[in-house]
Amino acid sequence: MTLIDATTAAQHAAPPRAFIESLATGSATGLETLPADALGTTFASTQAAARDWLREWTPQRLPAFDAVRNLAPEGEAKSALKAAPTRGDGAVRVTASLFDPPTREGAPLAYSRNWVSVAVLPTAPEAGRLFYRFGVGSRLVLDGRAETSLVSTSLNFGVVADVGSASPFDAPGFATPLSRPLVGVQAREDAEADAAQSFEGSIAVQAGDAPAMAFVIGLDVLFRDGWVRIHEGSSSWVGAAGAGATGTVEVRFVPESVLRFFGTGA
Repeated sequence: MTLIDATTAAQHAAPPRAFIESLATGSATGLETLPADALGTTFASTQAAARDWLREWTPQRLPAFDAVRNLAPEGEAKSALKAAPTRGDGAVRVTASLFDPPTREGAPLAYSRNWVSVAVLPTAPEAGRLFYRFGVGSRLVLDGRAETSLVSTSLNFGVVADVGSASPFDAPGFATPLSRPLVGVQAREDAEADAAQSFEGSIAVQAGDAPAMAFVIGLDVLFRDGWVRIHEGSSSWVGAAGAGATGTVEVRFVPESVLRFFGTGA
């Protein structure tokens, strides 16, 4: 501030004593006051809008999962690990009736399947950060009696800022499962297991970027000398975090200007 500005400011801030002395007297009986809006808009509306904005997440629908891997023991013409046709609900469903005779020698029998879904998100309107959250879960309903009987599920996940310049399958760490909801569940009489996890993250984006997410659900069965059944009701899924609906993930975009305001940066 210049000297002139400082002087002017001091003059404006100085109490005008003559004016103050002349203010209306008799206020004990006076009724006139300034209207409620004389002080300008209150912060209440801004606070309410900010609170609503903080709670708002946009659901992003996932395309139906497509089957990719279907591995079965050598010599098995058609895998006994069955999968129902997938629907646009973020889930894959499996059944199986497997048998390994006691007379067979060699390593345990191994079955493995996986499925993929890729979602391309709306283009970023400006530089900022895309936040996302989702849930992963599995449920297995099993029967079995075998020397070895282990069933596991997994989810691999990748996200990139712009699908036009990078693939979500090349995202760092994609080859390592983000989640293993169920690991080594043993097929015993009337066995049932389920588990779920929630994840949240973010990625920096630039104006015009089209972010993309890739999800791969996996199922592995390893057993020997006996039988294993995986009953209907067994499935793995991706959906909203917590108790939200399957088949969607939640996203929200925060502009860089807002991030700077809160000192978090993009």
